[in-house]
This record gives sequence, C-alpha cells and structure tokens, in this order.
Amino acid sequence: MRARRTMLPFALGFLPLSTLAAPAATDEWLDQTRARWAAVAQKIWETPELALDEKRSSAVLAAELEKEGFRITWGSGGQATAFAATAGSGKPVVALLAEYDALPGLSQAAGKAKKEALVENGPGHGCGHNLLGTAAVAAAIAANRARIEQKLPGTIQLFGTPAEEQLYGKTFMVRDGVFKDTDVVLSWHPGLQNLVNNRTRLAATAVDVEFFGRTAHAAASPWLGRSSLDALVLFDHAMALMREHIKPTARIHRMVSKGGVAANIIPDYAKGQYWLRDADGESVKEMLGRMRKAAEGAGLATETRSQVTLLFSVRDPVPNDTLDKVFQKELERVGPPAFDAADIEFARAVQKELGSEPAGLATTVLPYRERNGGTASSDIAEVSAVAPLAELGVAALPLGAPGHSWAQTVCAAHPIGHKAMMVAAKVLAASAVDLLKDPALVKAARDDFQKETKGKPYVSPLAADAKPRAY
Repeated sequence: MRARRTMLPFALGFLPLSTLAAPAATDEWLDQTRARWAAVAQKIWETPELALDEKRSSAVLAAELEKEGFRITWGSGGQATAFAATAGSGKPVVALLAEYDALPGLSQAAGKAKKEALVENGPGHGCGHNLLGTAAVAAAIAANRARIEQKLPGTIQLFGTPAEEQLYGKTFMVRDGVFKDTDVVLSWHPGLQNLVNNRTRLAATAVDVEFFGRTAHAAASPWLGRSSLDALVLFDHAMALMREHIKPTARIHRMVSKGGVAANIIPDYAKGQYWLRDADGESVKEMLGRMRKAAEGAGLATETRSQVTLLFSVRDPVPNDTLDKVFQKELERVGPPAFDAADIEFARAVQKELGSEPAGLATTVLPYRERNGGTASSDIAEVSAVAPLAELGVAALPLGAPGHSWAQTVCAAHPIGHKAMMVAAKVLAASAVDLLKDPALVKAARDDFQKETKGKPYVSPLAADAKPRAY
C-alpha cells in the first residue's frame, strides 16, 4: 500500500463556494467545471479495463483528487486498483463510492446508434462506470471545497472500488475494515429513471461447478471413460428444471467455461459458472443448497466427482430511509438531466435499432416509494451492512434499453451520459454537505441502520483465505 498527499485545495481556481447561496454552491462549481469532468469520463471510456486491471482508470480519478488536496492510500482490501481518498478530519465522516471497471465483449464505437464494436470482442463501459466514478469524484471535491469554505466540521472520503461487475471489490474492502470509521455512505448508478434506488438490489451468490471424470478414446474404448461433460450437461438440465420451482423474484444464470479439449476425447474435466439471485439472502442460500444436491446427483449418475466452489456472495441492501430522503430532496431540487432535441433523437435511433418503443429518455424525477428501481445486484449491499448507505439512480440511457449492452456503452460516451453524470454529481455533493452541516441527520441515519440490522455484527460471506480474482 502507498500513500501520497498533495495540498492544492484550489488548484484549478473558479468562483469560491462561499460567495454562492448554500443550496446552489456545489451546483454552480460543478457547472463551471463541467468540461473537466466530461474529459475525465471520456478518458476512462476510451481505455476500458476489466476487474482488478483498472490501473489507468483508477489512476485518473485518484489524480483529480490529489490535485484538490485529498490524501490517497492504495491497495484497499488487498486489491491494487482500490484506493481510499480522504480530506478533512473528525466527525461526521461522509463517504462516496466510485466504480470504474468495464465489462468484457461490450466494446462500442462512440456516436453510433447501432451495435458496432470499436475493438472486436474488446471490453466496454456497458454499465456506465466511467460516469459513475467520475461523478463521485467530482462530488467529493465539490463537497470538500464547501467544507473548507464554510468551515464545516467533518471528513470527506472517496473510496475507489474495483471489480464491481464481479460483485466482490467492496466485499473484500469491507472484510478488511476499510469502512470502520465511516458514518454514512452515498452512492449512485446510471440507469433508466431519475429516482432513489430503494430496497431493490438482489442478493446474489456465484459458484464454480466442476466435474472430474476419466479420459478415454471416444470411439475405440468409450466404456473406459467417465465424461465430466456428461455430468455438467446433466447438472445443467437439473438446474433448468429447477427454474419451475423457484420464486418469481429469483434468477439463475450460467456459463460453460470448460467442456473438454477435443470431440474425440472423453473429457475428464468440465466446469461451469452459475449465479443465483433473489430478493433476500435466505432465499439464495436455500437455492444454493438445492444446487449442491443437483451437482452431487449429476456426479453420482455419471460416476464422476463434483465440486462446488463459492466465488462471491452479496446480500440484499440494508435500507436507510433517512439517507434516502436526503437524496430525494436534493434530486427534486436539482431536477432531471436537461436533455435536448439531439439527445432525444439519438435515444430514439438507439431504440429503433433495439426494436423497442421510441419513448426517448426519462425527463422527470420519480416520487419516493417503498420500492423504487431495478433488480440487479451490487456489492454496495455489503457496504450497507456495515454503514448507513443510500443509492441514487439517474437516467443515462434510453427508456427500454438494456444495461450491460452496446446501447449503454455508447450512451456512456454521449452527452446523454455526461448530463446524467453531472446531475448525479450535484445531488451527491449537495447531500454530502447537508450531512456535514446537520449532525442530527447523521445520527438519524445511524439510528435507522441500528434498527434495520438489529445491532447484529457483520459476518463476511468470504472465506478467511479468499482472494480477489480476475475474469
């Protein structure tokens, strides 16, 4: 781990925040620096990096924080591309989360309203993490400038978290106590709507399922072999049948990663990766038990040996009504991204290419509801189990467009994505300042956290000897 410090709190100048009205102070500074953040987001988009290999992306974000006097420490959670940035001292400690990893196979040419890889089979920001990380960094800097100008007590933290797409970067950081001094955590994610994501992330577990058999000549002496691929196929069929008997909220995904080396050799090794998701961790745990039985049964039926290895596990988020309401207030004040006619036209061109309704983009802020948002999973849920956390969603791609697709990649390099990024930065920054100014808000968030967790200590889902691993 390494630490560096640069004391340049106003390196880039601009209008001092103390001269602006309090609610709009961070907004106006962010507007003044909009080109700076668009350039950062574009730089990360142009050099997409996969989990644990985000060397350039993390360095770009850390450099912006260092320019503004943040103290940087690298290697959080045993991950070289993770970092913690800190400014100020004392309580309250308000943290923001930055992500920057890309996805494999989602390269996309900028400005094209159709699928067109920039690099064949190359990675791409099909989840908009170039926007996510940049907005969080911009917000942390804006909030810290307000803290200095307004002589507010407290500390601003920014955690650079790798490997979110693998759902474990933050889990390792939590396991190693990175958030132990943090009072509250603010996060966001590009999405389809402008809202506070409340109680909508799914618990998830991923496993490698391996079968070990015996090789033989597939034509001359097949009776001497025991096919690991047969076992994997049988296991996969059992999981397909299981889909009829799981809850409507549950999801099962899979990928065959190894099925043999040649068709005329009975394979002695086969491997698949399986993901299980549902609204709560107990349901996922129950599905995992059934999966283990299916693997054991497939091994018995084919006279092979099965092995199920847990890769990661994340829970459903611990909700925090206090922080959600802070976000909702600031989101309604800032308003949705101001998309223009060109943005709408581009969105409709993407929708046409996708074969979906030409509905354009979300242009309103949704009211706060008991359940609001999507049904994906994120390792922010592990953070929410050790500190109060809220998550914001901002419209950054056309309505009906799927995440983890070329459509999101192209919007992450388009004014659509950049406008969403700036709305997120404004809401995050203003919310952080709200919390610095009002200790009662922080206490209420902590009280909510204690109520939701019932004071139970955190237990990591990771094995004691688990280590982060790349794709």
